[in-house]
Amino acid sequence: MARWDVVSFGETMIRLAVPAGERLETARLLEVGIGGAESNVMVALARLGRRTAWASVLPRNVWGERIARELAWHGVDVSLVRWVDQGRVGVYYLDVGVQPRPTAVLYDRASSAVAQVDAATFPIEWVEQARWLHATGITPALSAGCATILRALVERARRAGVGVSFDVNYRARLWGPEVAARTLEWFCRNATVLFCGEEDARTLWGLEGPAESVVDALAARFAAEVTVLTRGEGGALAVTRSGRRCVAPALRVEVVDRVGAGDAFAAGFLHGYLEDGDVERALAYGTALAALKLTVRGDLALVSPSELAIALAQASRTILR
Repeated sequence: MARWDVVSFGETMIRLAVPAGERLETARLLEVGIGGAESNVMVALARLGRRTAWASVLPRNVWGERIARELAWHGVDVSLVRWVDQGRVGVYYLDVGVQPRPTAVLYDRASSAVAQVDAATFPIEWVEQARWLHATGITPALSAGCATILRALVERARRAGVGVSFDVNYRARLWGPEVAARTLEWFCRNATVLFCGEEDARTLWGLEGPAESVVDALAARFAAEVTVLTRGEGGALAVTRSGRRCVAPALRVEVVDRVGAGDAFAAGFLHGYLEDGDVERALAYGTALAALKLTVRGDLALVSPSELAIALAQASRTILR
């Protein structure tokens, strides 16, 4: 019996956002929250009843404690966090846009505590106590130490028979596309389930054209058991190594906050996939949870199992029509 269903390693930042309709340059008040790709997924899964754990490095100060306490409050096990006496957490500022003005993000995350991690001493044996490891392409971009630890976690997970999901999640503010493509290639090839957005596939590997062609090219290149292409308002599609293809349209939704929707999709997909490997159901869970996240302010998908069930029922009725 595994101790956890899903575990992850990465950075969580403090989120400082202006209220909708205001601008960062003139705002007098900022809304405080937290956000990080891996922890976003762990929170969403924990709220759906999955046993999750998040590993990282946090400083012993008010912001480090804020992050750990908030994740724990949502049900994420933070016992894998390594605490340090010196250092800082990353911060990002969100200038929330209203159509046609886009949302703008300003990062202040250089030299964060986790980016300064000592890869030689950071423990990784805990990954063998999980059913699944979720990783993203953000973490290897933070520092050489983070990249080394994540690679070691993936290698150890595969040896132990632990499933691995990898979300490409390219961040142009952290590194260029050529370096990212070379570095992430190995992680993509070692993923059980590979998540990639249309724009990332185009930017990193020059894959363009119909979505079916792009997902097939990703599947041929990396040979994951399941390759998932996310398309935002275009929904998502997946292809298995055996050649099975599934498609799920996006749900219609009134958008409150787009940040974290991709992480919610990954969480929903894993929640469904961990049941019995049903890719069609996993895609439906992913698109439903992503839609629900869009209705919630903040990075976190604060969604209950009953709300997910209602969204799935509504999506099913729409498809049947």
